[in-house]
Amino acid sequence: MFQKIKDYFLNKYLSDNKPDRKPKLVSLTQARSIGILCEITNEDSYKSIFHIFTRLQESGRNVKLIGYVNDKFVPFYCLPQLTADYFCNKHLNWFGLPNMVQIQDFLKVDYDMVIDFNYRYNAPVRAILSLTHAQFIVGRMPDCGNLYDLYLDCLDCDNLKYLEAVHKYTQKLSGNDR
Repeated sequence: MFQKIKDYFLNKYLSDNKPDRKPKLVSLTQARSIGILCEITNEDSYKSIFHIFTRLQESGRNVKLIGYVNDKFVPFYCLPQLTADYFCNKHLNWFGLPNMVQIQDFLKVDYDMVIDFNYRYNAPVRAILSLTHAQFIVGRMPDCGNLYDLYLDCLDCDNLKYLEAVHKYTQKLSGNDR
């Protein structure tokens, strides 16, 4: 019962504060600023996403990582950096909205592309997706398909193959696949 009340107020907040986005197709190679959303479930998932994060940064892009840990505390291996932040359940307000300055800063930036690396539904990540001003949002969670500009049915592939699929399909859709 209490969870339904929380969900109601979260949905009301998200619908009342929906940004005025004008989606624009951007390929991964054209994107100069990229936001990454993910859930960190263990140290291996952290290493996997951090490898992708550093790979994108090394290609000369402005990349910001926001990682959600569905626990009371952020684990020791999730080291916050200037362009990588992590939040946990203690950083959520009473109805599940992330309540951190770093999240607010992430939401203020008009990224060329936001890539959602989540495998499963998380209300805090859905809230960030709902409130972002990004030009193009890519994701693979069926429950958040209405928030994406490009939905890829790629739940069974690892993060690196998913990034390759994002690259492949955004190239094809933008007409730059020559």
